[in-house]
Amino acid sequence: ISIKLKELGYIPYIIGTRKKRHNSNITFINQTSNLVIIKNNYSEIREDDYDVLMVNSDQTWRKWDEHFYDYAFLKFAKNWKIKKFVYGASIGHDKWKLSKKDDQIAKNLLKNFTGISVREEGSIKLIKKHLKIKPILVLDPTLLIDKTYYFDIIKDYQGKQIMKGKYIFMYSTFKNQLLRNLTKKAGELLNYDIYYYELNNKSLIQDFIFYIVNSQAVITHSFHGSIFSIIFNKTFITIYHNRDAKERFKSLGKTFQIQQRLFERGDNINFE
Repeated sequence: ISIKLKELGYIPYIIGTRKKRHNSNITFINQTSNLVIIKNNYSEIREDDYDVLMVNSDQTWRKWDEHFYDYAFLKFAKNWKIKKFVYGASIGHDKWKLSKKDDQIAKNLLKNFTGISVREEGSIKLIKKHLKIKPILVLDPTLLIDKTYYFDIIKDYQGKQIMKGKYIFMYSTFKNQLLRNLTKKAGELLNYDIYYYELNNKSLIQDFIFYIVNSQAVITHSFHGSIFSIIFNKTFITIYHNRDAKERFKSLGKTFQIQQRLFERGDNINFE
């Protein structure tokens, strides 16, 4: 989203609270935007620091921690006069899991937002029912920019390992034996090499893009593993591992008419 905002003439800042989580990609983040790390709490931000505030995308409306009202609904800025938006919010579940108390606080905080949008079609009905607003449906922000930008990121990047032959890229955000087994089976059937990639705190954005771009096919459980397979026109299948993920993959499948590539864990997969 920062890249798109720059295209539109804005100077983007990313406000975060967990610097350690981003250590391996600090340099990349600073190339696309200005990273602001909060040391204590959101009261460190002042109204005249910015012209617009935006809540952005990936599972933003899932209640992760004690900062929820600040990063999801901008509670720290509730009385500010500047424009506030929510872009492509995802609730992270296929059912509504916020409490009635959460709903009431959220409704009050959203009253003075200029625009509210979501990433999954199924979220619209849930949000309308519980928060009494009707958001619009928008694309995941990774789809807002031309793929030539992603090619530029890896133009001079050689990766940690050059795969010389055809290979299947397995991408997971955790240690995933199910995906490993399925990828091994696919590699044997197709006579392709295999490159296993499981996300960790040293993983680089360049790695992720590089290995998808140069792969013959992708097997993943990840929403963005699926998105970038679409961006780069890769043959892929996705086996998502829990029901919480079902809504976002259902919406993705409908948008791109690729339901036949998306499986829930436990589904029978015909590799032929």
